[in-house]
Amino acid sequence: MEKRKVAFVHTSPAAIAPLMQFYGGAAPDLEITNLLDDGLLRLLAAKQRAQAEQRLGEMIAAARGAYGAELAMVTCSSVSREMVERLGRTIDIPLLKIDYPMARRAVATGSRIGVAVTFPPTLETTSALLNEAAADAGRAVEIVPEIVQSAYDALLAGDAATHDELLLAGVRRLDERNVDVIVLAQVSMARLLPQLEGRLRVPVLSSLNTSLMAIREALEAANG
Repeated sequence: MEKRKVAFVHTSPAAIAPLMQFYGGAAPDLEITNLLDDGLLRLLAAKQRAQAEQRLGEMIAAARGAYGAELAMVTCSSVSREMVERLGRTIDIPLLKIDYPMARRAVATGSRIGVAVTFPPTLETTSALLNEAAADAGRAVEIVPEIVQSAYDALLAGDAATHDELLLAGVRRLDERNVDVIVLAQVSMARLLPQLEGRLRVPVLSSLNTSLMAIREALEAANG
């Protein structure tokens, strides 16, 4: 069977390993191309959104034109849903935002949602995404944030063990704050799922499983 061509558009190198590990096992039928520009994180942190959108658009066009992708997915949680939707109107293949399916699942699970982030600008976009998913579902939610920037700094310094230790502590703090569900807002956090399974009071969601379901649905719809 010929593999379906999919492109992942990244702003952080830390997102690539967990995604490829998951998709390599769960979706052998997909041929994945990874496009990375970590300078986009600096643009987003500086709120230079127009420049970030232009660069993302260039990468998505390359995914379609140079690599023949049938679908592209933006893996950065700091990129807003609105930006992805605008860019989606400029290209003739489906363009997905990796964490919106996760947001829908979180809203369906409970009304008090814990959000763990290590890159502070992600909190704004993830909170907006959860509120949009809640509005789409006719529900109201309360966002309970836990920002662990020290974990992000450790990851950038190449210290994955410290990143994991600090983030695990942050997730446990959320679990003690009477939340109904915890969202790991960034793909780079998915590496912690095996260490969290069965150890917390509430379910913990990452965007891996939900994003694969969304990709399969979009590819099937595109086939007509």
